[in-house]
Amino acid sequence: YLQAIHAGASADEQARLRKALRIDHTIDDLSSLMEGTLEGAQRTADIVHGLKRFSAADRDEHRRVDITAVVERAIHWVRKGTAPAFDVRFASCADAAVMGSDGQLLQVVMNLVQNAYDAASSRSEATPALRISAEQRGDVLRLSFHDNGPGIADEHLSRLFDPFFTTKPVGKGTGLGLSISYGIVERHGGRLMAGNHLDGGAEFVLELPLAAPLQLPFNPPTEPP
Repeated sequence: YLQAIHAGASADEQARLRKALRIDHTIDDLSSLMEGTLEGAQRTADIVHGLKRFSAADRDEHRRVDITAVVERAIHWVRKGTAPAFDVRFASCADAAVMGSDGQLLQVVMNLVQNAYDAASSRSEATPALRISAEQRGDVLRLSFHDNGPGIADEHLSRLFDPFFTTKPVGKGTGLGLSISYGIVERHGGRLMAGNHLDGGAEFVLELPLAAPLQLPFNPPTEPP
């Protein structure tokens, strides 16, 4: 419409465009549209603030956590909730204990398992599957989550942990799960990484510092009577 005005369009042509493009209707609605946009932005900010508070609710909790139990619980809840036919296999390792919050770490692992199912189920030709393995590397516990989905597009790899970034359809994802998980892992002194597996599919790797071995109480030998 503005281009037509600047090009010197006739009054009749301007009137035709004004009606076709609903210029008057847009101007009348502009104030309420701006108010709605500001209200939506504030509601979004409130939601994000609430999610951050939820994810940090037990931030100060610091105790010995059995990661094997956390992973098994995450698999159970994801299967029970949305993925009863999900083929998940978990190869655990001995003494897989870290220090931190079991609630927050469960949140991270559930997010990784759910994301793996969402990616793997996008391929209709194969049963959704996930292979989880745990191993100790020095003083670090390394968990690998390898799904049989289509993998991660190269242009998405550097943005996976950005707030609000999601490759899921509208209404299927908030883009906050991985961002919050990344922050939780950092607060536990660990790392969360993502890439594509050599055998296909995506692979997320979670590394956490191992807890110190439990010290057994010393019981001195008793003297014979």
